[in-house]
Amino acid sequence: MEPLTHFRTIEELVKVMDREKTLFRDMFERRKSLAYRTDFAMEIVDYKRERVQYLIDHGVIHENGDFLEMEDVYVQFFEDVLDMNEEISVASVQEYINALKENIQYYLEETNEHRKGQYQSNVRKTLRRIGLRTLKNIIDLKHKVDTTYKQVPNYKVKILQLNNLDEKRKGIKVLMQECEKTIESEVIFFRMATDPEMQRTILDVRNDFTEADHNLLEIERQIIEYINQIEQQSILQKKVRRLKYLKDQLTWREDTNVERILLDKNPLWMEKRPYNRFFLSIEMLRSNEDAHALIRKIVIKNDVRRLGRTEAAPLDEEFMKEEIEQIPTVNTRKIWESFRAQSENLFSFIKDYPYQVPRTLDDHIILFCQLATQYSDELLITENYEKFDKVEYALIYAK
Repeated sequence: MEPLTHFRTIEELVKVMDREKTLFRDMFERRKSLAYRTDFAMEIVDYKRERVQYLIDHGVIHENGDFLEMEDVYVQFFEDVLDMNEEISVASVQEYINALKENIQYYLEETNEHRKGQYQSNVRKTLRRIGLRTLKNIIDLKHKVDTTYKQVPNYKVKILQLNNLDEKRKGIKVLMQECEKTIESEVIFFRMATDPEMQRTILDVRNDFTEADHNLLEIERQIIEYINQIEQQSILQKKVRRLKYLKDQLTWREDTNVERILLDKNPLWMEKRPYNRFFLSIEMLRSNEDAHALIRKIVIKNDVRRLGRTEAAPLDEEFMKEEIEQIPTVNTRKIWESFRAQSENLFSFIKDYPYQVPRTLDDHIILFCQLATQYSDELLITENYEKFDKVEYALIYAK
């Protein structure tokens, strides 16, 4: 088997995709039939065999006898970009969570500031991907549940598929909990690497998880309802088949009480009047005169009185005043310069430093970790330790 030739530049790839866009579109539309004949492709490319062979050599399509198939990597690319991929991939979210944990660990162990920034950016991107992928999986899961119930004809297969979809629902829930647990447990990282962009990303992910949690509850309820309906339909089907068998044997009058029950019932007059709800579009209600006249009749019939509209009271001037929020911070560079000019160990210096505002022991620990990480190349870290208020710390001095 000859090795495939790869595209060397993005320009080359885009040029080929533009030239063969008609073939790509046709093959993508028939991707589920698995019966795309080579004759069809030859007709599209003006019977130029070298154009088809070029795509085969570059791994875009492969030949299977008299048929052609688009490679899975390109099929998946088009499905993801066009949002047509209905596969529920819980494994991909798990990979994102593993990557999240790895980049957090790399950040905590790294001493170079440039590489630390890269790991921080990777964490932020991974969190965003987890939120988006989770919502995408839930949309696909809901569609799969409805499609399975409505289109799968075999009752046993339908129940098996619904149970499998329920397992995927549980898997999505577990992965959401694992991601939340990671965010809550990595306190040191999110304190050291916090910035407005990271805070906004964490807030967006948690909002995505809240929305996803509500949808998962609705999907669970829908699956339970569908399974119950299937079981009831299966029981009813068995009874109908049994009754049909007795009728064919001419024993149903003797062996069942169906005739007596039917004679005792007259269900037509007991049926409820059908009531259908129709939701009218806002655009139609605004532009259609008949709809406007109908609404006026309903208002008059139900004695609905229009509430008088008054202007709102003017805004209080207090709301328009600017309020300045002061956040206590420390100048780490200034503290570092002061520390280099003396001989005390780092933690004792931080603890005894004259701050402008009171600081807690947790604040001292965070500042200690920041300075020890940021200026590790200029520090002498000894193997001796001391304790302060149940906190054990290493004795670190300036070189």
